[in-house]
Amino acid sequence: MPGSKIFRDRGKLSPYYIPKVLPHRDEQIERLLSIYGRIVEDAERGAYLRIVQLVGSAGTGKTCTALRFGELIVEHAKRLGVNLQFAYLNCKVDGAKRHVLYGSLAGKVVPTLSTRSLSPEAILRQLVEYLRREDRYLIACLDEVDYFVQANPKEHIVYDLTRIPEMFPGEPSPVIGEIFISRSLKWRERLEEGEKSTLGLGIIRFPRYTADQVMDILEERVEEAFQPGAVELDALELISDVTASPPVNGDMRFALDLLYYAGTLAENLGAERVRPEHVRKVYGELNPTLTTEDIMSLDDEGKLILLALVRALKAEGSAYVGLRTIRDHYWMICEEQGRRPVEEFEEKLQDLIYRGIVDMKSLTEFGISAAPVTDLERFLDSLLERLEEA
Repeated sequence: MPGSKIFRDRGKLSPYYIPKVLPHRDEQIERLLSIYGRIVEDAERGAYLRIVQLVGSAGTGKTCTALRFGELIVEHAKRLGVNLQFAYLNCKVDGAKRHVLYGSLAGKVVPTLSTRSLSPEAILRQLVEYLRREDRYLIACLDEVDYFVQANPKEHIVYDLTRIPEMFPGEPSPVIGEIFISRSLKWRERLEEGEKSTLGLGIIRFPRYTADQVMDILEERVEEAFQPGAVELDALELISDVTASPPVNGDMRFALDLLYYAGTLAENLGAERVRPEHVRKVYGELNPTLTTEDIMSLDDEGKLILLALVRALKAEGSAYVGLRTIRDHYWMICEEQGRRPVEEFEEKLQDLIYRGIVDMKSLTEFGISAAPVTDLERFLDSLLERLEEA
């Protein structure tokens, strides 16, 4: 940011930035490389599908690790002369339904493939036939698979994806890897027995970050994102302690949000450094269950309905409001923006509940999950600003 005394590059604090160095996740990356590295090396002689699950609480580095691994394994394949693609999909962003999700996957691999008139099964077959024809290989990574299974219990994506090799029985598969990322293993309880068995036992766990580990990660990000000496050590220690303790429980996404907004506050106040008092002030305005990444992952209608809920809560001065009140605010927002209200309003609101953003107290009362009732207005004002940024 030109002329900023605080920031050098705000983008390095974005939830979508993948640093080259991932402190305290070397072990997980090495395990992935050891599994798929051998498969890539044997690809020309015939490769077969290997499934791995990455499991850990929110903000434990699963996505960053998977994407960094994707970069490394593609580089490894290129050195060996193997045409490998790593395709990452976030089930909250790339497809709320099976057809859309498979279309997104195919689009990342074969941009020219038209999937509109195809069934979900036909999309996968077309994708596999293309890979076989072009002598290419694929590792597909599905993030937030637990969300998809909860939101769409009848859409059996695990069954479809894990049985891709059965399209050509006894022959090597061009899809050599599938990585499923989830926050726990509870989502497997919703699967049929046949689906559970195909997942196998390849599980790589991501433990929660400790205060010392959070500190190491923050120091790396500060070096990239802030001007030299712009963040006091005491401020970083405070963020690390807060992040490692309940209710945040090691969620690195929250730590980065806290650092970003503390830096923004310091800059707005004309301070030369980010100090602990900036961190303390911002901490009361954030919510561990609702990070910038959660907001940015919503589609436009999801953001508008969440905005309507925030405005309704603020207007009522209550932790919960009724469905009709939310709908009224939604209509007003659509009118302000010249948009047509969607007919699937309740379905979109239900999606926010599945995502853990909205809390349903009863069939007719809704609020923001874990919103601080003692200082609700301050929290809602902060959330309004973040929604406008998004």
